[in-house]
Amino acid sequence: MALSPRDYFASDTFEREQAALFTRSWVPVCRAEEVGEPGALRSALVGATPIVVARARDGHIHALSNVCRHRGMTLVEGEARAEMIRCPYHLWTYGLDGALLAAPFMDPAAVKGCDLPRYVVAEWGGWVFVHLSGAAPPLEAQLEPLSGALDPARLSALRPGYRIALTHDWNWKVMVENFGESYHHIGAHARTLQPLWPGGETDASPSAADWIDIRHPTHPMAGALGVYVVFPLFLLALTPASGGAVWYRLVPTGPESIELEIVGLYPPQLANDTDAMARARAEIWAVHQEDVVVCERVQRGLRSPDAILGPLSHLEAGVARFRDWVAAAVPG
Repeated sequence: MALSPRDYFASDTFEREQAALFTRSWVPVCRAEEVGEPGALRSALVGATPIVVARARDGHIHALSNVCRHRGMTLVEGEARAEMIRCPYHLWTYGLDGALLAAPFMDPAAVKGCDLPRYVVAEWGGWVFVHLSGAAPPLEAQLEPLSGALDPARLSALRPGYRIALTHDWNWKVMVENFGESYHHIGAHARTLQPLWPGGETDASPSAADWIDIRHPTHPMAGALGVYVVFPLFLLALTPASGGAVWYRLVPTGPESIELEIVGLYPPQLANDTDAMARARAEIWAVHQEDVVVCERVQRGLRSPDAILGPLSHLEAGVARFRDWVAAAVPG
């Protein structure tokens, strides 16, 4: 069943996507160094599910529900460091593996079975991925076909040089589709990306059933940009001239809303170069402002009774495969 414009703004479609996609896919939630030391905690959303990633004393990473089993309060906001997870409401306390350790003034028999739910977690390329389903396929097996192009060992060594936190009023698929084709360099990025990587010379044919791989011509100074999307929410661009990458941490929050964090990742020496990172941040900010204009207007246009999802260019082969993947996974 093909997607329709309604699937980009309808609440019932978004609810089906929550159940069919975000709870049944590997989703990157943070960089491993964000929870690098024992006691490090990092909250995140996977679909509509609040989770907390915790590094235990033995070095293992756990992905846990971020909702207290008592009255439903979220436990961790943002980043924290602690030897245990304590709810600030009534001081119910959990270990970093999710086990309930204390529930003041409660009968132990009454709180039996109140450990925090645990989710499947895996590390790859320096990212922490979480899968909410108990039947998660191996992450490495899914990403193995891309390991040559992405080189997870090299990506693991990169460090954040800048972060840009944003909220936008458009559907998450609009963001994925915009990121997953370089055809629009000729229009939206005519003054920024088009002179470096002409949109008409890009090749999206290497894209597969569950990822997008866009090849760009090699610029003598900027190198050959690599753009990848692993469905549904892993968006990554490689910038070979700098040896770095740009990660778009995408969090769908509603049928027409997203949270977006743009994270510039670089070799440590470059990531610590304040001037270089200021320039890199300014460059990606300029590009993103161009994307904001088109994504806002696409979202507005999709609500029109005249809107259709028209024919796609061969330059948008990845977009076509993404739409097919979503349509096949989400029941109508």
